[in-house]
Amino acid sequence: MQVIVRENVDSTILAAIRQLDTTFTATSVYQVLVTEDGFALRERTVAPLRKRYDLTEGVTVGSRPWDLYAVAVVDAAPVGFMATTYERWNGRQVLNELHVAPAYRRRGLARELLGMVQVTARDNGAREIWLETQNVNVAAVRAYRRLGFTLTGIDTTRYLPPYDDEVALFMSAPVPPATAPDGAATVPQTPGG
Repeated sequence: MQVIVRENVDSTILAAIRQLDTTFTATSVYQVLVTEDGFALRERTVAPLRKRYDLTEGVTVGSRPWDLYAVAVVDAAPVGFMATTYERWNGRQVLNELHVAPAYRRRGLARELLGMVQVTARDNGAREIWLETQNVNVAAVRAYRRLGFTLTGIDTTRYLPPYDDEVALFMSAPVPPATAPDGAATVPQTPGG
């Protein structure tokens, strides 16, 4: 597998992004229970729901809505995509997009792409990695939890029709320290120290 990393989108990367299969089928969703003091998620079974994310919105050749892109390719076919942006004002490395084609899920590709986000976050001095998913994507929430993310918030009014019945779920994870070749965490050196 080849992972192509770019700071700008060219026609080759854009074509690969547009070909990536982002579909998933959910057989359960999170029902969001909003209370006066917070919220809770309750998983419930639903009739199979099929969804596909459109990765071309806002992405054009020569544009740079995100700071870093990575496309995973196998035999010239895209199998994964990641985009990330650093928000200096709040110290967040935002994981704008992370998608893996159905045939390549649960093989470590999401972890590999997230590793690139973690390195970028450390390089930027970010304090956390932040992302948005939806209550209809239970598999993604489970995957992000396995990757160290915790639920940090919701937005019940974020989406327009026909998705206005979905709830945005926000998750975050601390930026892990860099590791030395022996696996030990490295400690950043302070000037003069």
